[in-house]
Amino acid sequence: MKRLNKKRILLTVIAVATVLVTILMAVTGGSKSLKLESEKERRSYISTLGITVSEEPPVIRNIVIPTEFSAVYKKYNELQKQSGFDLWDYRGEFAVQYTYIVTNYKNDKGEIEQDVRINLILYEGKLIGGDISSTRLDGFMKGLR
Repeated sequence: MKRLNKKRILLTVIAVATVLVTILMAVTGGSKSLKLESEKERRSYISTLGITVSEEPPVIRNIVIPTEFSAVYKKYNELQKQSGFDLWDYRGEFAVQYTYIVTNYKNDKGEIEQDVRINLILYEGKLIGGDISSTRLDGFMKGLR
């Protein structure tokens, strides 16, 4: 009987640990493996953030994640880390940046901002970072989450 109870307890602990790891990956790093290879997948992901983008096709740029992070890039990567991403592991790698025009971003006054963009950075089709930012001179930049 004792052996059965120990086995049952062990199986319960393993099951709970598995669930916790799954939740932790979904909340923090799970997005690192999110595949967004098609335009439909990218737009669907953006909509899960509560963001609406224009029907215009995105601006697509090939970029290289720097091997050496400048002070600005270190700050940008800190922003990425707050959203569960980390560009450090992709130093020196080629990536693709997709930029969409946001149509429903409201400022503090509840007014729709006209100059807001969302950038998604993908490496081999996987989302590895991004931001929401204003193109205005006094604009802002924040993480995807």
